[in-house]
Amino acid sequence: MKLLQAYHILLVTFLSLTATPIAVTNYAKRGCNDTCGKVRIPYPFGIGAKCSVNKWYKIDCNSSTPYLSALNHLEVLGVDLENQTISVNMKKLSACSQTTKSVDLASSPFLYSKSENKFVVEGCGNGVILGDHGNVLTGCSTTCDNHTTTTAMDRNSKCLGINCCETTIPHYLNSYSVNLTGLERLDGDRACGSAFLVDKNSYDEVRFSGKSFNPTSLLWTLGYLDLKQVNCCYTAYMVNRTVHLSNGTSVDTLKCWSNYDPLNGNPYLLHGCYGM
Repeated sequence: MKLLQAYHILLVTFLSLTATPIAVTNYAKRGCNDTCGKVRIPYPFGIGAKCSVNKWYKIDCNSSTPYLSALNHLEVLGVDLENQTISVNMKKLSACSQTTKSVDLASSPFLYSKSENKFVVEGCGNGVILGDHGNVLTGCSTTCDNHTTTTAMDRNSKCLGINCCETTIPHYLNSYSVNLTGLERLDGDRACGSAFLVDKNSYDEVRFSGKSFNPTSLLWTLGYLDLKQVNCCYTAYMVNRTVHLSNGTSVDTLKCWSNYDPLNGNPYLLHGCYGM
């Protein structure tokens, strides 16, 4: 009996010494949920009252779908802490609609991301993107496929000028409008030709969805008034980033930045980083 007890003690001691602790982190503030449906909502965003850095970052979680409550109740698709972007569903601007202007972000801490989006024109014709004062920022042209009776996009084709073209945008934007000329219907049942900013890493997945919305990346910015609400984790530090707008002005944003790659956890929370 004593031998069995001694063996049991040795086994428990061995397991306690060799066990590897599992790193567990909460991406949200203490007491707040960090997921809505299948979407992770990390701080400085937050679900519900007192869980976000300010009112602009407040997320409503309705029927397991997250929405930016203060920004036209846009559906949130994901938050990228490293690139400081949030992906939202934005409506395409159609040649058959009177609406040719994007959601205006001027009063918010968000900007249309220059680095994460591209400008796409679907249909046959020309599309240009205009700045706040009507100045042309960029554009591209498409042509119809002569082998088809409609301008429907071939699923095997690339967006290189046949029924679809794409180009980069030169600046971060508060808002934009589009000028579409010569665009025809893509086919008899689908919407008219359209133009839009779209997340460059997601476009191929949604290109043939037929939906009037697409994922668009917004840069989220933090100002000095937010400093009291943000404590970078122990392995990160606060840096200042300057982004340039199309009207010649610039915006500064604060960012918790870490030398570690890949980023583990949430650097915007004091105890948010782990497993370095």
